[in-house]
Amino acid sequence: MTLREVREEIDQIDKEIIALVLKRTRLAGKVLKEKRVEDQQVNDEVQNQIVLNRAAEYATELNLDAGEVKNIFKILIRMNIEKQKELMGDGNLP
Repeated sequence: MTLREVREEIDQIDKEIIALVLKRTRLAGKVLKEKRVEDQQVNDEVQNQIVLNRAAEYATELNLDAGEVKNIFKILIRMNIEKQKELMGDGNLP
């Protein structure tokens, strides 16, 4: 496999990752709806920690750097919180 071919494969994977981030972010509306039903705050620290721990465990199982994977998930959580705030008319997103 040439360097160009490897880079093309990486490009395809990057597109898939971004599509999954979009899919995850789109679930913010459903999450917000349920939080309203259950009278919960947008930022649920307990759930955030569950997600971070789960991500670290998966990373460890796959022999990836758990700390760096947790950093990625911190960003995903922050994006989801911002999307929920946006849906409430209170966000910082454009």
